[in-house]
Amino acid sequence: MTGHLRAAALVAAAVLLGLLTVQASYALWAAAASAAPGTVTSASFDVNLAGPSTPPTNMTLAGGQQAIVPVNPSGALTPGNAVYSSVSVTNKSDAGGQFNISVTTGTASKSNVAPGDLAQYLTVSARFAASAAACGTTAYTNIAAAGLTPVTVPKGTSTTLCFETRLASSAPDTVKGQSVTITTPLTATQLCGVPSGCA
Repeated sequence: MTGHLRAAALVAAAVLLGLLTVQASYALWAAAASAAPGTVTSASFDVNLAGPSTPPTNMTLAGGQQAIVPVNPSGALTPGNAVYSSVSVTNKSDAGGQFNISVTTGTASKSNVAPGDLAQYLTVSARFAASAAACGTTAYTNIAAAGLTPVTVPKGTSTTLCFETRLASSAPDTVKGQSVTITTPLTATQLCGVPSGCA
């Protein structure tokens, strides 16, 4: 029995010695270094909107309010025809790296300016283009039920959101002179900002 106790004591001593050796080895690798304090600078995530006759404004105003940019179309709206307008969307981020944004529209909502029933005779369509001059009069997508497919806007560049508002040829004479407010929400989402890309 004493042989077993001696063997157990030797094993315990070997384990203890092994643990002490590991701890001593760890102590040899432990080191500390101090670092000088660095400077952290925040970047802005600014997106500017500008209508045909409105100066650029930040998409989000002070206090977190959403900007409203009037884009009144030029020309007279007559049955069977359309009027056009646009808004420029600029990625003004000053962050390092890529910091591209994805821009898309929500669905357009129409509301009559009382009294009136003009809204039911209007179709609102949109498209993205490189500039207002490139909007043209074709390839528009109706945004009554769904917004547009997102486009990528690299930092320091712009895209143009073009609008087409068409009055149905069946619109009665009673809508002449009526007004309608059309609201289209825009969403800008920051994409990967790492120069080597994101996983």
